[in-house]
Amino acid sequence: MTLQEYLEFRKRVVELDVDAMKKVETKSPPIDAADFVLRVSYVILNSGMRWTVAQDIWTRMKLSLIETGEVGDTFGHPGKKKSINQVVSNRSEYFDGFRSAWQNGPDAVIEFCETLPHIGGITKYHLAKNLGVDIAKPDVWLERVAANSGEGVQELCSRLSKLAGDSVSTVDYVIWKTCQQGWWRTKHSQTPTTNRMTRVRRGLTTLKKN
Repeated sequence: MTLQEYLEFRKRVVELDVDAMKKVETKSPPIDAADFVLRVSYVILNSGMRWTVAQDIWTRMKLSLIETGEVGDTFGHPGKKKSINQVVSNRSEYFDGFRSAWQNGPDAVIEFCETLPHIGGITKYHLAKNLGVDIAKPDVWLERVAANSGEGVQELCSRLSKLAGDSVSTVDYVIWKTCQQGWWRTKHSQTPTTNRMTRVRRGLTTLKKN
């Protein structure tokens, strides 16, 4: 992805959801154990699940976590439900561990994230990002965009971050939203051969009209 492409996509993302962009730009670490629990729970819920489906569940789950301190009947996945309840039950201990890791820098936070229940080698980046680390989550969509320009996800996002003056987290979100909306696929679905054929068809149509 070039800087020009990124800036064009960023403009469309801002037009689509200004508030979301502001939240990404001002991401800060959790202020207390309750805030920490909500951020971790959100990532556990979203892992391996379509974002649109997760949002609907999260609306119910967040309210239950705040009011009762449990997932309750808002969600049926036994493994994730158990993991979230475990984080809630041990929130003070986990939050203390996070604060210690935060003092030691981004790499320590990422390493800490993988020690939490249901957080794996990819999800740890999503969680670290949600906890305030300026990093990209190497999900399938970002991997495809990065591969298109012969880069890794972190390399791609860092490059565009420096060129555009945006945080890495913002670049991550813009690319993710671009893919989620189908804009990247539409822009890059046409191969050179397809483009040539399109021009030929247009030429033939023009000849017929004349």
